[in-house]
Amino acid sequence: MSAPLTVITGASGGIGQAIVAQLAAPGVRFALIGRNEERLNAAKTVAEAAGATVLIGRLDVAADDIGGWLAMASDNAPIARVYANAGLSAGPRSPAELESAADTQRLIDANLTGAISTVRACVPAMRERGGQIVIVSSVAGLLPLPDLAVYAATKAALVAYAHAIRPRLARQKIGVTVVCPGFVDSPMSRRHHGAKPFLVSAEKGAAAIIKAGERNKRTAVFPLPFAALVAVERFAPGWLRDKGRSLFDAEIDRE
Repeated sequence: MSAPLTVITGASGGIGQAIVAQLAAPGVRFALIGRNEERLNAAKTVAEAAGATVLIGRLDVAADDIGGWLAMASDNAPIARVYANAGLSAGPRSPAELESAADTQRLIDANLTGAISTVRACVPAMRERGGQIVIVSSVAGLLPLPDLAVYAATKAALVAYAHAIRPRLARQKIGVTVVCPGFVDSPMSRRHHGAKPFLVSAEKGAAAIIKAGERNKRTAVFPLPFAALVAVERFAPGWLRDKGRSLFDAEIDRE
């Protein structure tokens, strides 16, 4: 049987590439999934230079048959780790509007359905030896922002999904961690024009995501100031919560 696989979706994005770079080592086998072929190949080059073996799939988790591709990639090999990291962001096109129907569906498909499809496709290849699933949500799923309403809703749903499947998968020795990063410097965050407090580099973000999975944490929120905000926000009156969210007004460029 081949060495176990580490599956990373969104591997062509900033956080995904940083996760690859930090995990790459001799004996590691990657299945990297993303939409941008050039950046996928860049991640592959970095991983192979560190001694890892890499399969790449230029796939859209929202539309393509990720299950079929992973079944091929994991043939005769268990999957040890999964980073369900793929995602998109979008906001209203003007202050007077809500997100369009098209953007709403696009975000649901990529952020929620794509992550669920990834997990569902990986579990059969994890049952024999167990492993760890890391679902990358967002602080926006815990502290929803007015200009990212649908994005926040999809990320909140990922938190609920992770907590729901954890007890079931624990019986098969599969751990589930949901990670809620704040602002991480990446191509996605650079389309976000507005306040980005406590911004961290993609490298620091990747390190926090990896660490949370290795420790089998139920939920990880970073950086620390956002974790503190999440902890205390529930005790604040509604008017203060709404007032605080207005400090994060932003415009989101089209992808």
